[in-house]
Amino acid sequence: MREPIISHVVRERSLTEMRSEYISMAMHEIKTPITAISSSIELLETKMQLDELMLPFYQRNLSRIKEEITTLNNMLEDILISGSMAAGNPDTKPEMTDVSAFAKMIRQRYFQQRPDKRQLRIKITGRRRDIYVDQSQLTGILVNLIGNAFKYSQEQAPLLSLSYRKQELCIRVKDKGIGIPEEHIRFLFTPFFRAGNVGDREGAGLGLAIVKRFVTANNGIITVHSDATGTVFTLTFPYASDVAS
Repeated sequence: MREPIISHVVRERSLTEMRSEYISMAMHEIKTPITAISSSIELLETKMQLDELMLPFYQRNLSRIKEEITTLNNMLEDILISGSMAAGNPDTKPEMTDVSAFAKMIRQRYFQQRPDKRQLRIKITGRRRDIYVDQSQLTGILVNLIGNAFKYSQEQAPLLSLSYRKQELCIRVKDKGIGIPEEHIRFLFTPFFRAGNVGDREGAGLGLAIVKRFVTANNGIITVHSDATGTVFTLTFPYASDVAS
């Protein structure tokens, strides 16, 4: 009786790995033309600026194209990560991280030149201490949460706050957006789930599921509070010295 069960488990694992590999290959094939398009846009923008042909109309539409390319790339990354995680828990390579400096780098690299001119606000309180975290996964966490905060709010820019408490680092991403229906909050971290009020905003419903897996894999906790005034995601991580001990 035990032998057929083991054989079934092995077969299921093999199918999962094959599916993950297929998704990975397909996504990389899709990313190749996207990269080519992105490079062509950059060259076109540079050439138009050098030739003094960059009228506001062209600048506005080129910025929109670049923003949509970034959105598409992020969706592909989510699918790739989701496919790899289906075969097991994400591998973490933690290292000492100054989240204050890291957050400013994230703002500069991913949210600096938005077409709507909104800028991510960062607030830091308390005595800075490092945490022990996989920096690639921390990037995924922050880019997803901040990106959603921009996506689901229209006027005021999101706020990223870092509070260095006595025993833990508390990270909050706050927006004044459309909020999340109360009955949907418990499903937020389920793959492919999207709240009923998101309308036609782009997304595959994978980002928050990935965020939850990354937070948990790095000894963190994530909670969410939302009402008509907006949404707040709260993450807590132990300090590096506490993890080491």
